[in-house]
Amino acid sequence: MFRNRSGSLIRLGILALPAAGLLGLVGLLSRYSVPNPRVDPEVAARFASSSYYFASQFAGNVVGMTLLIFGILALTAFLSETRVRGLALAAMILSIAGIAPILSALGVTTYALPVLGRAYLGGQSDALVIVHTIFHNPLRVIFVLAFFSYGAGFILFCVAIWRSGVLRKGAAISLGLHAPLVSSFVRPQPSPVVVLGALLFILGSTLIALDVLRGTSRGSRSAAGKATPDDPTR
Repeated sequence: MFRNRSGSLIRLGILALPAAGLLGLVGLLSRYSVPNPRVDPEVAARFASSSYYFASQFAGNVVGMTLLIFGILALTAFLSETRVRGLALAAMILSIAGIAPILSALGVTTYALPVLGRAYLGGQSDALVIVHTIFHNPLRVIFVLAFFSYGAGFILFCVAIWRSGVLRKGAAISLGLHAPLVSSFVRPQPSPVVVLGALLFILGSTLIALDVLRGTSRGSRSAAGKATPDDPTR
């Protein structure tokens, strides 16, 4: 009974992965339409101070990233019953270690930019200077370290999924490719490359969810993924 219940929780947690990807895409696309503050600061300030902007950023940055953590934990638990449990654990540690500082940075785009936008519209023209200052050192250094950890974690997940034998390899390729593409998604204006990375994550996580929900048989998981005594990744 306990095993069945834990399996149900893992399947539920796996659904958090594509949900996180979809919410993250919503947040990205809402920022994608924001004009460059250096070109049209007033329009950018009005957009950033709107209720739509805050709601989309809260959904994509706060709710989406929280779901991503739960999805990573569920994926790790799923892979822990295969021969790649060591790789999965290392991937989980690195990816969450990267997500934690990213979450703090995303608080800037979620909470600070609307306030700064209203301040600019209220006559405080130096609010734009604050925005540019925030996204430079030391935050830039933190971005580099965080995305290195995030990217390394998901590349390890790519290897783990590929070697596990219980999930389709297309999911591994999509997750592995998305990691280096989203290295600047916390910027006020994400690039098309970042949107492509988000789409690849949605594709890979959806494939994983479909495989898990279809119920990979215990027999196939045991035959293809069960760790052996001499397995170096055990």
